[in-house]
Amino acid sequence: MQDPILELIVKFAESETKLETAVTLVVDGFLISGFVISRAQYMQHHILTTSIEQGIKDALAAGTPADDGARAFIHLRDAMYFTPGQDPVPANESVVCRIGLDRVSAFHLGFLESV
Repeated sequence: MQDPILELIVKFAESETKLETAVTLVVDGFLISGFVISRAQYMQHHILTTSIEQGIKDALAAGTPADDGARAFIHLRDAMYFTPGQDPVPANESVVCRIGLDRVSAFHLGFLESV
């Protein structure tokens, strides 16, 4: 079962104001920290996902199904993965990632930084 507060944070990122909130997630034993972005922003970050998004838009052009309001994924920019005793990964570049909301077992608002 996914957390309704986290789902609401995803919806805020997809709103007109595009509120990007720093968050740290616990996912399958990893800590993943980043800034929540919209699905549309995620789909534009790579040529492959951009092509997939255009294909989806073309396929749905005949009739777009209604948005039921539920969200299944959270998208992060500037994501970093933390594991105990290790430096965060990646250390030198920006990562954009997509995580199933049903995989998140805990979260806190704010970006985690190593000292």
